[in-house]
Amino acid sequence: MKTFVFVLILDLITLTYATFFGDYPRIPLFDATCYRILYIHVPLAWDMYFAFTLTFVFSLLYLLRSRDVFDRIAFCSAILGVLYGIGALVSGMLWAKEVWHSFWSWDPRQTTTLIALLAYLCYTALRNSIRDVERAKTVSAVFGVSAYTTIPISYISAIVTFSRHVQLPHQPLSFESQITLLIRVLTSFALFLAILRFYSKKRF
Repeated sequence: MKTFVFVLILDLITLTYATFFGDYPRIPLFDATCYRILYIHVPLAWDMYFAFTLTFVFSLLYLLRSRDVFDRIAFCSAILGVLYGIGALVSGMLWAKEVWHSFWSWDPRQTTTLIALLAYLCYTALRNSIRDVERAKTVSAVFGVSAYTTIPISYISAIVTFSRHVQLPHQPLSFESQITLLIRVLTSFALFLAILRFYSKKRF
C-alpha cells in the first residue's frame, strides 16, 4: 500500500507540473493549454497499449499452462486497459477539437483505437456473461488473444494511412518537453503497474 501511495503521489506531482508549467512549442496555431494535453494523452495511450499487450501475453500463457495467476493478470489488465483507453480517447478528442476543429472526424487513428477499445469491452462483457468459471477463463483467454489484432492495427494506422494524427518523432518538441514527457510516461507506467498489482490482489 505504501508503494502504491508513493507512486500515486509522484504521478500526480509530475502531472501537475507538466500540465501547468511544462514546456510547449511556441506555435501560434496551438494554444499552450491544448498542447499540454500531450502530457496526459500520450501516457494514457501507451499504458492502454501495454495493458492490452499484457492481456494478450497472459491469456496465451493461461491457454498453454492453465494457471489461475495468468488468468487473473490478463483479466485485470484488460479492465485497466479499457479505463486507460477511455481516458486516451477523451483526451485525444479534446486535442483534436483544438487542432482539427472537431472532437471526432473518423481519422484512422481515432477509428482504430475506438475499435480496439470496443473489442476489449466485449472481452469484459463476455467474461462476465459466462457462469461456468473455468469455461469463462478459457473463452475469455481465447478472445483476449484474438482481440489483440486490433492493437497493432491501431498503432500503425497513423503511419500507413493518411492520418492527421502526428507521431511523436515528428512533434515539434523541445528537449525540455521530451524530458518532461519521458518522466510523465515513466511515472504513469509505474502507477499502472502499482494499480494492476493492487487490483489483481484485491479482486481475487
